[in-house]
Amino acid sequence: MNFRNSIKSRIIIAFLAFSSLLTLLFAVASLSIRQNLQTELIEQTIKQDLDGYMTKLAANPQDVLGQSLSSNVQGVITTPDNFHTDLPLSYADLEDGTHIITEGDKTYIVAVNKQNKLKGQPVWGYIKYDISHMKQNDRVLWGIFAGMLIVFLILAYVLAIYVSKKALKPLSKLAAKLENLSAHTHIEPLAPYFPEDEVGKIAHALDNYAQSLTDYVTRDKEFNADVSHELRTPLAVITSTVELIKSNPNISEKELSRINRIERAVKQSSELTETLLLLAREERKENQGLERTQPAIIIRKILESYEPTLKLKPVKTKVIEKDWLQVKAPESVISVVLGNLIGNAIKYTTEGTIHIIIDTHSIIVQDEGVGVNESELPKLFERHYRANKTSSKGSGIGLAIVKRLCELYNWDIEIRQNKTAGLTAILTFNPD
Repeated sequence: MNFRNSIKSRIIIAFLAFSSLLTLLFAVASLSIRQNLQTELIEQTIKQDLDGYMTKLAANPQDVLGQSLSSNVQGVITTPDNFHTDLPLSYADLEDGTHIITEGDKTYIVAVNKQNKLKGQPVWGYIKYDISHMKQNDRVLWGIFAGMLIVFLILAYVLAIYVSKKALKPLSKLAAKLENLSAHTHIEPLAPYFPEDEVGKIAHALDNYAQSLTDYVTRDKEFNADVSHELRTPLAVITSTVELIKSNPNISEKELSRINRIERAVKQSSELTETLLLLAREERKENQGLERTQPAIIIRKILESYEPTLKLKPVKTKVIEKDWLQVKAPESVISVVLGNLIGNAIKYTTEGTIHIIIDTHSIIVQDEGVGVNESELPKLFERHYRANKTSSKGSGIGLAIVKRLCELYNWDIEIRQNKTAGLTAILTFNPD
């Protein structure tokens, strides 16, 4: 599972993001409040000192001569006509009050008083306070907050791990119970093991779904069993009747040929019925012990059943046995698979030769028929799909059955285009 997609990772990421955001907001708010309070305090202090000094200077100049304007910094007293040389000329345009001014890499708070007169002439007072050191203090505080952020992230991570384990424990318990279930396990209700919370609702919903699915499978198996019984009975009657007719010594060769065709058709129907029941139940039936099925024998029987069809068009079949092959699977299953592959090759080949190659672990059916487009090849195994070029009647489920049987027995099936014309079906049996 991708870490970012898990619920646990989302909880941890949420905790870490929340801690980071909270720490950042706290740092910004703290520094802003500190800077504003400190600045206002300095402004009020130097302004009060300046205003008090200027009031005393205007009332009795002799009493304040030689005294400093502020207890913290030195100030300057000047007049508009003879502006003090220690002050920038731009200060003359400053209004009465406090101002924050940046000069080069330094920042100052400048208090200005222009409300008093001395001997009838305006007199101005200035106090200039350097606050550049406050930026250095801010850097130190940012470092402290960075350390706090690391500590908070570690604590948040530990807390997120703990919370996620506690929060996801019911889900983990539910997942563990579901993992222990299998097709052969008796379905036990899950809801009694959980409280009536969100997980309990999920467990209850799963119980309802499992019960519905169990009822459906039970009905399906019962239906398949009934169908199997109902189909096997008439097939058995036909088989016994065919055997009885064949025992007649007066039967002609023509009649015997037709009876043999009926017998092969009944056998194919029985094999198909058994195979479809295996697919419906998804049961893999294998021969016991050392018994194996030889596909070469089945191929000869299939070709014999198509002899009447092959006589009606210029199509030949050629079986090439490169190696001896036996497969651990029922004859009925292999007969259905090869019957569909060979039957399609015969059906869609109007003239030419159909090659059936038997190798160590595979069977290749190569025809010279109409073929299909490259884009249609992946769709051939879909139910009810029939290529546009085909004009013969059919339900389009033969290759779908072949595909499901191959998946059931872990075989590989592939259909390719030939270089000239037609298709090649490659059936590969996994070695035992």
